[in-house]
Amino acid sequence: MNIAEQVKAALNNQDHYSPRAIQSREGILGPSDIGFCRQKATLTAKGTQATDVVPMWAAQIGTAMHNYVEAALHDMYPSWKLGSIHDMYVRATLPSGAEIGGHPDIVIADEKTIIDIKTVNGFSWVRRAGVSDSHKYQRHLYALGMIQQYGWDPGETKVGNLYMDRSGAEDDFILEMEPFDPSLTYEIDNWVQDVIYAVENNEDASRDIAAPVCERICSFYTVCRGGLETSEEENYTEDGLVQAVAAYVDARAAEKEAKALKTEAQSRLRGVNGTVGDHQVRWTTMQPSGNLRMDVRKAR
Repeated sequence: MNIAEQVKAALNNQDHYSPRAIQSREGILGPSDIGFCRQKATLTAKGTQATDVVPMWAAQIGTAMHNYVEAALHDMYPSWKLGSIHDMYVRATLPSGAEIGGHPDIVIADEKTIIDIKTVNGFSWVRRAGVSDSHKYQRHLYALGMIQQYGWDPGETKVGNLYMDRSGAEDDFILEMEPFDPSLTYEIDNWVQDVIYAVENNEDASRDIAAPVCERICSFYTVCRGGLETSEEENYTEDGLVQAVAAYVDARAAEKEAKALKTEAQSRLRGVNGTVGDHQVRWTTMQPSGNLRMDVRKAR
């Protein structure tokens, strides 16, 4: 085993023995399991063993970023409660009696605010689609736990997601904040009850994520779908896929329009060398073709 393989083995070992991974193997659902896929949650609750190896590097980077950010926040805001430092456990009891508990990322008690950190690969999808149901459910459960355990006033409680770009392309963050929405409690409870019913009756729950997506990201793919018939032409109604198709179509149209606009702009700037507004324009002759190439960049 070379050094690179040793490093990877150490990271995988760290994941395997993390509190969250141990909790999952013990069949205990946490807030991050809620709102994604009911069949995956059912298999987790049953204590089903994973059958597939899925890429973990993105999640490992996310964990490292969480720890780094929370350490920095602790230095500057010592009154904040932070998931990787204070190990604060919050349990929410739903109307049905089901209990879901976990460790929130950021708790600002004097402002009655819960913030969950999410690391993503670029912000294009977040800007277009906003906060997913699973992200909303997770932060809501933490807030509900604070309301029940610490007497927070629901009318004063705020929840949010802080999105960070793990690719490093975006320097800024996206913060999505909103007031606590009590109506979500019953929506979440219905979702959880679907899972509990499936577990108690040894049935399958709804497979909420399309199979091609599951195959890439879910460690239960084979045990979940391995015996099911597949079709090359399926009818998908999942919101995420519908949004993805709409985003692709819109992006394709925008790309076509942008290409035409870029060509027209180049024509208008033909032969211009110098500062135009806040930008520097320069034309160069490419060798050996002799073609002209326009370069535009922010003026210093």
